[in-house]
Amino acid sequence: MAEVLRFFVQYESALYFILGLGGILYLYRFWLAWQEVSSAIYGLEREASRGRLNQAAITLGFLLVLALLIFIMVTFVATTLPAQEFLATATLDLSGGASDIPTSSGQETVTVLTATPLPTVSIDPEACITDSLNISAPEAGETLQGAVEVRGTVDVPNFGFYKIEYARAEEELWLTIQAGRNIVRDGVLVESWDTSRLPTGGYVLQLIVIDSAGQALEPCRIPVRIQTAEV
Repeated sequence: MAEVLRFFVQYESALYFILGLGGILYLYRFWLAWQEVSSAIYGLEREASRGRLNQAAITLGFLLVLALLIFIMVTFVATTLPAQEFLATATLDLSGGASDIPTSSGQETVTVLTATPLPTVSIDPEACITDSLNISAPEAGETLQGAVEVRGTVDVPNFGFYKIEYARAEEELWLTIQAGRNIVRDGVLVESWDTSRLPTGGYVLQLIVIDSAGQALEPCRIPVRIQTAEV
C-alpha cells in the first residue's frame, strides 16, 4: 500500500497531465458523436452514433473517477500514514561509490560502499510574498511539536487552489497536508497538522498554488524542526 501511495505522491502531476490529455481527446469524441446523433437521418446511423456517444461518455467518466481517486489518495489517505512509510531508502553506489582502504599489512584491501546522497530541498525566501503567497505561522526555523496550526496568505491572480505540503529537509518527497480552493488573507490554511508521528528532525513546509490554467506557481517554503515527544 505504501508503495502505491508513494507512486501517486511522486507522479501526481504527471498522472493528472495524462488524464487531462485523455479527457480532452474523449471530450472531443463525445462532441463529434453528439453532432452525428443530432444530424443522423436513418435509424442504423443514429444507433451507431449513439454507441460512439455512450462509449465516449463512459470513458470520460472513468477518467474522472481515476483523477478523483488520485486526489483522495494523495490529499487524504497519504497524510494518515506515518512519514516513515514514505521515506526513500538510501541506495548503495556499487561502482563509483566504492573505495579501497589498505589494511595494516599493505597487501589486502577492504572495499567500503558509500550511500548515494539524497537531494536536499532548496528554499528561496524571495518566493514568499507577504500580501499574496506567504506562510506566517509557524515561523521559519521554529521547533514544532504535536498539533500545529498553519496560517498564511493565498491571494494571487488567476487563483485555482492551494496545497500545504511538507518534506524531510534532505529529501524531495512532498506529502500533502491539506488543500483548499478559497482565497485566504492572513488566515488559517491548516487547522491542525499532527506532527506527533513524524521522526524528529529538519523539515520544509511549503505553500504551493495551482492557477486556473493548471500551472504551479513558485512555492513559498520555510524550514522548520519537528521534535517528537519522549515516550
